[in-house]
Amino acid sequence: MSMDESHYLKDELYTRVSTDPTLFDFLQSGSLDGLWYWDLENPEHEWMNAKFWELLGYDPKEKKHRASEWQELINPDDLKVAIENFQKHCEDPAHPYDQIVRYTHKNGKTIWVRCRGIAIRNKEGKPIRMLGAHNDLTELKELEERLRHMASTDALTDLKNRRSFEEHFEWTLKDRQRTSEVLSVAMIDIDHFKNINDTYGHQMGDSVLVAVTSAIKQGCRENDFPARWGGEEFIVLLHGADVEQSMMIAERIRENIANLKIIDSEITVSIGVSTFLPETVKVTHQFMEHCILMADKALYAAKNLGRNRVIHSTKIGL
Repeated sequence: MSMDESHYLKDELYTRVSTDPTLFDFLQSGSLDGLWYWDLENPEHEWMNAKFWELLGYDPKEKKHRASEWQELINPDDLKVAIENFQKHCEDPAHPYDQIVRYTHKNGKTIWVRCRGIAIRNKEGKPIRMLGAHNDLTELKELEERLRHMASTDALTDLKNRRSFEEHFEWTLKDRQRTSEVLSVAMIDIDHFKNINDTYGHQMGDSVLVAVTSAIKQGCRENDFPARWGGEEFIVLLHGADVEQSMMIAERIRENIANLKIIDSEITVSIGVSTFLPETVKVTHQFMEHCILMADKALYAAKNLGRNRVIHSTKIGL
């Protein structure tokens, strides 16, 4: 028997639900996180069950059965999408009224809801009522966000990781076709970091990495993009920074780190910087690697010249 064919248990259930209100109450409370029934001929009139409001942190007694009550709590952009889907569904029953929307909980938290509905039509096919249901997706969305954060962020420093930096860099290169923005890259390496670990232990080494991260952030501008490159290396994409500006920012970062008082000995970094003007840009992964390589070569030049200094790639003929 196919799913479309009638079954005696299905027929029996439909009959029982239509005659026994307790079964309907069980279904709506056990499988849904909100139920609503809308009078399309009087659009301000809409019945919402208690669970609808409890999900959003409200006592149902506080709320009236009016459409404006929930429209004040839904994200404005999501409301536009819902209205568009509603209009399309009313025009064409085959178009699903089904979307994920954000509501604001009474405590200010965002509640993610899958909102589905079906129009009930009169004999002429005109929508006169709308029956809808909510399913709470907040935990799922929060888990997705945590996983996304873990995939893009360094666990120790909470900076973006290498993969996230490369994705941001490539996106920036593509966007530069529109903006013609000058870009600089700063590669930062903690001097003698192995000695810090060997002398003070890896736990203190981790504390140094966290402190250096804070100093880098303080030295960056709001639109710069710092990341942990790996080990004791960090990298910063400096948006709109020419040679002079990038050197000034890098020097500020170097000084911030030199002023740290975490261990008995001084903490210093070597920094290599490269700058690329709009006319040099090619939108390729290889070009991004070239930008980073130039900064890396400048970094090692800084180390060879005695460490604790900033060198621009143009100063070594690159």
